[in-house]
Amino acid sequence: MSLAEKKILIIGASSGIGRAAAIDLSKKGAQLVLIARSEDKLKEVVALCEGEGHTYFSLDVKDENALEAAISSSAKETGIPFTSFVYSAGMEGTIPLKFAKTEFLEDILKVNTIPALLITKILQKKGNFSLEGGSLVFVSSVMGSLGQPAKAAYCMSKGGLIAASKALALELASKKIRVNCISPGMVETEMSSKILDSISDENVNEIKKMHPLGIGEVGDIVNGIEFLVSDNSKWITGIDLLIDGGYSAQ
Repeated sequence: MSLAEKKILIIGASSGIGRAAAIDLSKKGAQLVLIARSEDKLKEVVALCEGEGHTYFSLDVKDENALEAAISSSAKETGIPFTSFVYSAGMEGTIPLKFAKTEFLEDILKVNTIPALLITKILQKKGNFSLEGGSLVFVSSVMGSLGQPAKAAYCMSKGGLIAASKALALELASKKIRVNCISPGMVETEMSSKILDSISDENVNEIKKMHPLGIGEVGDIVNGIEFLVSDNSKWITGIDLLIDGGYSAQ
């Protein structure tokens, strides 16, 4: 599958799924613009990417002005608009609601949900996105559709991403812009490793039992991203692609 002639914006590209997606999509010929907070980690990712012309911006996704400056400049200064956008930034949140403060609820939305919409809005500005259309992919979570104790805030943020993607799929269809979500189960990342290391062996085994095919790998999710940003999915919009090892089948 070739992604030559594709210019892809990846948010959350310094680790986990976003990092793996950047490396994989570069091998398929895509030109990348990567955004995350850690400049050092972004440099490492760019060094691992194949091809030329990749750039990065170190910034916080909660900073709307910085996002707009970075995205608009990378489109207008090069004269090459974006054809795809992958939102893979996120924060985990496991806390019983009775202990959750307003600031925590706001923060999880400001990282997991709101920036995806703001960036989509920025991409609609003249010259930022291809007039021939393209693809937006939001990385949500199986928790956006299913519940789990102590995850009300996290489920809210990821469920909001799924709902927003469906509305945007209809809103942007006339511009030939497709909008889809991918909802992973638990995959092996730095974030998930920290979670598993912080709980008992009994709880770890329970999580593994929730996934009939076992804990996933980042490559399983990247395969879905690659498909949705490619022309092979040109008649797909408004879906939530569950890649969860059978978690949601139970």
